[in-house]
Amino acid sequence: MRLKKYYIIPVLWIVLFAAARLCYGGEIAVIVNKDNAIEDVSFRELVRIFKMEKKFWDDGKQIYLVVQGSPSPEEEAVLKMVYKMDGQELKKFWLARIYQGAIPSFPKVIASNESVKAFVRQVPNAVGYIDAAYADDNVKVLKIDGKLPGEDGYKLADG
Repeated sequence: MRLKKYYIIPVLWIVLFAAARLCYGGEIAVIVNKDNAIEDVSFRELVRIFKMEKKFWDDGKQIYLVVQGSPSPEEEAVLKMVYKMDGQELKKFWLARIYQGAIPSFPKVIASNESVKAFVRQVPNAVGYIDAAYADDNVKVLKIDGKLPGEDGYKLADG
């Protein structure tokens, strides 16, 4: 009887992760605060922003990158499509950038689509990513190479 308790937690994690995957819409929306002047970025510029190589918006304000924690389908999609790394490679990448003095710390990690959206809504210089199904008029969805989620040729669509 006591042994069953130890199996429940891993099974719950598997069920929750599978449910999260089923809810993922297949497209990532890159979001910024509604007051941010930026409307469109090239995919190349987006990679530079997400790797914290580009540190300032065009108006001179510092970019505040927020990412989703793992495990999340959104994080997996961004790792595959933007970073082209797995989670361990990305951690090594961040540690190397910190060690070299290129960045002061890891990006801010937030747990869910709704939390990322709420943070970006409140922080004028923030940029983050969410499942496109969670995007609404509380934040601005950036065009990537002139395309929004749902349009043909959008770069952050699975498949």
